[in-house]
Amino acid sequence: MMVYRKNPLGMEALRQLAKERFLGRMKGAATALTLPEAQHLFEELEIHQIELELQNEHLNQARAQLETALSQSSELYDFAPVGIFSLDQSGAVVKLNLAGAQLLGGERVRLLGSSLGLFFSVAQRSLWSEMLARATQHGDVQRSEMSLEMEGRALTHVQVSVTPLQDALGWQVTMVDITERKQSEELLRASEHRWKLALEAAGDGVWDWNVKTGRVVFSLRFVELFGFSESEYGDHMEDWNSRVHPDDRPRVLADMQAHLSGLSPNYSSEHRGLCKDGSWKWVLSRGAVVSRTEGGKPLRMLGTHMDISGKKIAEEALIAAARFQQAVFDSLAVQIAVLDRDGTIIQTNAAWRTYAFDNGFAQVPCFVAGNYLEILDYVTERDQKTRLATAAGLVSVVTGGAASFQLPHPFFTPKDKRWFVLKATPVHDVAERVVVSHEDVSDLKAAELASLTLANVDALTGALSRRNFLNLAEQEVARSLRYALPLMVLMLDLDHFKNINDQYGHAVGDAVLQTFVRTVTGVLRESDLIGRLGGEEFAVLLPNTGREGGCALAQRIIESVRANPALGACGYVAYTVSVGAGCLSAETSFSELLGVADAALYRAKNGGRDRLEVGPP
Repeated sequence: MMVYRKNPLGMEALRQLAKERFLGRMKGAATALTLPEAQHLFEELEIHQIELELQNEHLNQARAQLETALSQSSELYDFAPVGIFSLDQSGAVVKLNLAGAQLLGGERVRLLGSSLGLFFSVAQRSLWSEMLARATQHGDVQRSEMSLEMEGRALTHVQVSVTPLQDALGWQVTMVDITERKQSEELLRASEHRWKLALEAAGDGVWDWNVKTGRVVFSLRFVELFGFSESEYGDHMEDWNSRVHPDDRPRVLADMQAHLSGLSPNYSSEHRGLCKDGSWKWVLSRGAVVSRTEGGKPLRMLGTHMDISGKKIAEEALIAAARFQQAVFDSLAVQIAVLDRDGTIIQTNAAWRTYAFDNGFAQVPCFVAGNYLEILDYVTERDQKTRLATAAGLVSVVTGGAASFQLPHPFFTPKDKRWFVLKATPVHDVAERVVVSHEDVSDLKAAELASLTLANVDALTGALSRRNFLNLAEQEVARSLRYALPLMVLMLDLDHFKNINDQYGHAVGDAVLQTFVRTVTGVLRESDLIGRLGGEEFAVLLPNTGREGGCALAQRIIESVRANPALGACGYVAYTVSVGAGCLSAETSFSELLGVADAALYRAKNGGRDRLEVGPP
């Protein structure tokens, strides 16, 4: 402990010292002073006295501050969290603080004089001697991480700094306990080792890239993926980049740079890598930056390589299968669309696309990738019957309620005047897809309609055929009886028609019949029916029509026929018609009602023709 001399505590002691020093100076030098000189001397002495008092006050303040600073310095030294040691030229401890004593595991007094090097592990003592020598030789601070090894205590890891003292009198040493950090690093290394082993076991190659130096540590599994031994592949990023397929390299480098610059959260790339035998292998490379500088620059990046050659072969097989399927689809004349579980079109064939393009449907949004039912609405101009039946059928095949579905009748597309047969077949896959086909049956439908026309319409006049008219009339009589509606039937017979044929020929007779049907049709309403029962005899059915209305309409027919002669080869031919009418009353069938009208017609002819009779009389 250093001892400091203190200033006198009071004026008495100071005065005594001053007297003694004055008497010593005055021996042999005393002379008589004049009064002015004595007064001046007294003033100077008084001023000096005041100056001494001020100096004494400042000295006392400085002493107090110095003592406080020394006390604080001693406390900082002793209670600093860093171990501090002063060593002599032999490396023995001549001074240490409490933290240093705690690191060495002993009492401070007992540790004085001990050689600090003996507290390090045996393997590191030569390193300790080298640090002391280098510090003395170079005159600068030497640092290293070392381990304190003491019997009965766990290993303590410390960061050691050695500073030489002036004149080579020894060294100043500081120690920082880094055991916790070392343990964390060891845990991290163990963790890295475990996940690397796990990835290796899963077949993934591991790479660890020091971005700053460019050096990469490739795992054994990594190099084995490409057929190399551990020493053949290299240890630099360029060794990897140079083996990326030239067609893939720009994309791989762009993906890597995007992650390094922080534009993407991780790095992932599928590419081909060159094998030792010259072949190419598909790999999935993934990685992430695990450490960056405070400015965001990448320092270290970890990643894996996975062999995906099998996956790529499977993908190519699927692509080939899809192309084959599409080729088969495109070869079919039937229009085909594949729907997902929601009814959205996900695939079409060439016939479907050609139909859409040729008819101007390709520009309609729903035809590109829309809902199938919306397309059906569009082409059928919202035929609700067709839509509802199709929607129910699709649900049935998707849910397994039916093996397939087909609309019972072809649907019509008014926009292009065509008929299609609709079929739906489930694919029975996880995606629950459905194949829908449209087969164009417009030609068959036209033939069918022509056949129906021949069967139901009189070919010469365009009136309903006898059979078709009687069937429809029976249905209308039943409806009128069920709902108590009025109904009237007219029997029409052209007057003296045989004479027209005999005088002008059958061609003119046919023209008269055709003109007659056109004239009568022009008088009738949409709900009324006209049929040819045979020869020049016709019948008209007037649904929901009473006696008065029916008679008025029959009279207009008679007058219109009289006013519209037929044009034949020899000019206009005038003709008339006789009409017998019957009103539905007690009759229960059309044949009975027709008999009433036929009897009335008979009376009209006997009564002079070109007139109307209503039965019963």
